[in-house]
Amino acid sequence: MVGRHGRLSFPDLSEALIEGLRLAGRDVIDIGLAPTPVVYFASYQLQTGSCVAVTGSHNPPDYNGFKIVLGGETLSGESIEDLYFRIVDGLLDRDGGGGLQSMDVAPDYVSRIASDIQLERPLKVVVDAGNGVAGGIAPQVLEAIGAEVIPLYCEVDGEYPNHHPDPSDPASLEDLKHSVDKFNADIG
Repeated sequence: MVGRHGRLSFPDLSEALIEGLRLAGRDVIDIGLAPTPVVYFASYQLQTGSCVAVTGSHNPPDYNGFKIVLGGETLSGESIEDLYFRIVDGLLDRDGGGGLQSMDVAPDYVSRIASDIQLERPLKVVVDAGNGVAGGIAPQVLEAIGAEVIPLYCEVDGEYPNHHPDPSDPASLEDLKHSVDKFNADIG
């Protein structure tokens, strides 16, 4: 299972990753643009046990990386180092023959969340995705659970023209705070 965030470098990185996985004989399901939780969900839902999210997380726009789950375990620390050395030492399979299919898992993701959660009362919610990949699905999820959504910067744009999608940076929250006040929203 491979999904990617919206940074400008990610289509090329995702394509190279998929090519490498297929050369190693792995079948790949490409879910395209998807936040990391959707990639994890797809792997669980389709019982692949393994996935890679091509992401930079909340790091600056020039950062690139992978969040990797193999056999249900998240790779970190020594596991990542071991993978690196296997690559450097040429110890990966290169038999080829891995298949490729594309799939849209967003409707299943939204449906799954809405089947578990419904708001007791309507809420007006401003969603500021900062032009990050969550903008493609967060409004759908909130509407499905019963919220009235006011989208703000929900168009995925890897240049992040409005602000970087990092909610830990107070400067990233200024437009959101203003919109919550402007629209008399319950939450942002």
